[in-house]
Amino acid sequence: MRIAIVSDLHANIEALSAVLEHINAQNIPDIVCLGDVIGYGPNPRECIKIMQNARFCLMGNHEEAVMFYGEDFNEKARQALEWTKEQLNSPDHDRTENYEMWNFLGGLEDKHLEGDVFYVHGSPRVPTKEYMVPTDIRNRDKMNEIFSMIPSLCFVGHSHIPGVFTDNFRFLSPDRIGGTYTHQGGKALINVGSVGQPRDGDPRSSYAVFDGRTVKFHRVEYDVRTTMDKIYATPGLPNYLADRLIVGR
Repeated sequence: MRIAIVSDLHANIEALSAVLEHINAQNIPDIVCLGDVIGYGPNPRECIKIMQNARFCLMGNHEEAVMFYGEDFNEKARQALEWTKEQLNSPDHDRTENYEMWNFLGGLEDKHLEGDVFYVHGSPRVPTKEYMVPTDIRNRDKMNEIFSMIPSLCFVGHSHIPGVFTDNFRFLSPDRIGGTYTHQGGKALINVGSVGQPRDGDPRSSYAVFDGRTVKFHRVEYDVRTTMDKIYATPGLPNYLADRLIVGR
């Protein structure tokens, strides 16, 4: 059975809606989310409501921060964090609905294992916080420890940069492999990229489809300008969070 794997939605409902339409057009029944449904973007409530219906959703560092404290967040991220908390406590919405959203966030697991496939937001070592970036492939100590914790395949997000890390110390960008990776043994860690805030120089949303052996990376255009304008119009969100969307950084 094919599943769609999304991550790092970052309260970007325009991006999420475009990705869901793309997923639905392929008749894919199940969606899993690797975390960071919220943070940075202007529509946290709408994105939470949608992800409440996912097959499962994991805790990202932004969910963890909104539940506890984002001590490692920079100033812009912390401003967005405080604004997000206000939205989830908004008296303009039914109190029961607010409670349901907080209960959903508080109940998220930080990792998930299905057979020999491991799902996590950041990395197997530090589920919500550790980044896996392409240059890590040269850090053999880090990669060896990471792969020792993976039964076969591991899907991650967090860095917002899609690609495949293999246990023979190669990083395969989606462009390099024609958008498709077929697992043929050994171990691999696969970053599905970001739906709501790509950071690989391509502003289009990124997600992946997995059929148990093959991973297909997808890029989906969405109405970036509408999301940007919403952020510009929101006093609690720094303009920088809009500016970066158009350049995919």
